[in-house]
Amino acid sequence: VRVWCVCVCVCVVRVCACRCVCMCECACVCVLEMLNMLPVIVQTATKDSLIIIDELGRGTSTYDGFGLAWAISEHIATKIKSFCLFATHFHELTSLADVVATVTNLHVTAHTTEDTLTLLYKVKPGVCDRSFGIHVAEMAHFPSKVVDFARHKATELEVSHGLSDEGEAVDEPSSKRKRVEIKEGEGLIRDFLHTLKSLPLASMSESQAMAEVKQLKDDLIAKNNSFILKILQQSNV
Repeated sequence: VRVWCVCVCVCVVRVCACRCVCMCECACVCVLEMLNMLPVIVQTATKDSLIIIDELGRGTSTYDGFGLAWAISEHIATKIKSFCLFATHFHELTSLADVVATVTNLHVTAHTTEDTLTLLYKVKPGVCDRSFGIHVAEMAHFPSKVVDFARHKATELEVSHGLSDEGEAVDEPSSKRKRVEIKEGEGLIRDFLHTLKSLPLASMSESQAMAEVKQLKDDLIAKNNSFILKILQQSNV
């Protein structure tokens, strides 16, 4: 058995920020990070340190949080050059691996079905291709209209983030584009099945039913969603 040992001079950890309930001592998570935690990491860590950071950037706006998370993680990777475990909810931050050769993306796997979510506690290489917040809300029996609208807004936001101010497409990680297409496709498929289920088939002739189904299929194809087109191509439908 071969054992690898790594000596570190100090372990610097930022895992969570406490919230005080006392009014006079109350401070937001972001302020606690800025005042108490991040300066210690940035100013005192060396190449022989082990740095552990979790969810840096929450408690402030999405763009501010992402900017801080990127800047600090890049500083650690390129300036301090120490071992670092950096857990983040910013999917865009995974692009840092394309910029800095020493950065590697890992993700924890999970298995999902229509009504279950099983965390497998297995760490695998690469970027996580989806999040499970809406899935968990569905499992927690949020109203179906709320869940459907949340899914719609999430897809809408992800699509809009892939556009410039002039409405022109800008470059983004292919994994993110794929996730957006899949989410859109899943929504379109749900709408297709809902409409199909609501057809009065009992009062329709076979030819009428076939014509209606064909029209629904044509409308679905016209959406030009790559996820759906791939499914249809593979099934030769």
